[in-house]
Amino acid sequence: MLEDYRKKRDFTKTAEPAPEQLKSEQAIYVVQKHNARRIHFDLRLEHNGVLKSWAVPKGLSDDPQDKRLAIRTEDHPVAYATFSGTIPEGEYGAGTVEIWDKGKFVNITVKGSKVQPLSEALEKGHFIIYLKGEKLDGSYAFTRIENDEWIIVKKREKPPRSAEIDVGGHHIKITHPEKELDEGIKKAELVEYYRNVAPLMLPHVKDRFLSMFRFPEGVRGERFFQKNIPDYFPDWIESKCLEHESGVTCYAIVKDEAAIVYISNQVVVPHITVTRIDKPDLPDKMIFDLDPSRPDVSSLKSAALKLKGFLEALGFRSYIMTTGGKGYHIAVPVKRELDNKGVRDFALKIAQTLAKQDATVTTDLRVEKREGRIFIDVNRISAMQTSVAPFAARSEPGLPVASPFPWDELANIDPRSYSIRNYPKVDAWSDFFASAVSIRDVIEKLT
Repeated sequence: MLEDYRKKRDFTKTAEPAPEQLKSEQAIYVVQKHNARRIHFDLRLEHNGVLKSWAVPKGLSDDPQDKRLAIRTEDHPVAYATFSGTIPEGEYGAGTVEIWDKGKFVNITVKGSKVQPLSEALEKGHFIIYLKGEKLDGSYAFTRIENDEWIIVKKREKPPRSAEIDVGGHHIKITHPEKELDEGIKKAELVEYYRNVAPLMLPHVKDRFLSMFRFPEGVRGERFFQKNIPDYFPDWIESKCLEHESGVTCYAIVKDEAAIVYISNQVVVPHITVTRIDKPDLPDKMIFDLDPSRPDVSSLKSAALKLKGFLEALGFRSYIMTTGGKGYHIAVPVKRELDNKGVRDFALKIAQTLAKQDATVTTDLRVEKREGRIFIDVNRISAMQTSVAPFAARSEPGLPVASPFPWDELANIDPRSYSIRNYPKVDAWSDFFASAVSIRDVIEKLT
């Protein structure tokens, strides 16, 4: 990747850094003012261990009306981000180089409902990044027009407004509190909901890998999953990395109520794993996601009660919550003994046994095969999967809430009964983790 950079320079004559590709990914950027044959600016973005580089004759503009030409140049080593000095006469780019701006960037290119990887977006010729530096602060769109010629335009943004609150000794800046997320519901109201519900929510999300389903422009805007913790998160929010077959993911980890409130300012639906960070392969709960094929709440409630009875007959205690969507989640606390596959396989056997006894439910993954039946999904029990967190507000009109509630209230509680304006003020799952049962013990009794 640095071969062109190497060929153009004589490192016995220039003080520019030698070509070296790094494995780290720090998401840094630098803008260097380069006084060569004529003054121009070089923009460099760190990606895949090198600095992706553009020469921008007039520099980046703060005005969304300005379209700035940028010429893609050779990749530079990451060490070039700190280079300033004089390139000798006769050398490529001879002249003075000074650092004009530096900071971090976040890729916010969205394709479908997900963040498009920067490598893919670069190749396609269009990407959007948010730059946060000493001088630059905003979102910029990059579009290739021909060969190495690109156009860079600053995205139009509303004037920023903010408020600040104190949670547990942490000062949290709430940005754009007046932004309307849904008709009559402003962002400030969502943050205040999480501030109030944080004590109930914390036991259920603490020390779990957190995946963020974001809807920053409200319920009718773009939505996408963001699993990696952004670089701009404060140091007091912890992170933990997991290695998957597809790569490494570094998740945000909630440790206190302040982290819940800070994350709510990002306008996210928190999703969590069935494992905790100290034993990431051993689930402490089974989740049965009851997903109806058609709007028949009566049959849905009947299926939930049948599953509850079946689980109790095996010796488990089950807990129910609304999803804020179409169905219910039934969660079962278990002792941390079996790995994800072992717990998932056991949960699937329970669901399959119930499906044989009850014609209204199915475990068939194929939608076309369900024939109007209620799908019992156990696939959230996985190192690669997450499910909506208890007390999470959903990205749907009215901001409905996934809320725990007592079984004896099922007759009166539909999947979307609760919202950020109407939710239980006590935790119906307060004894959840104290009720864990050993799956091994249950299997032993059955054999």
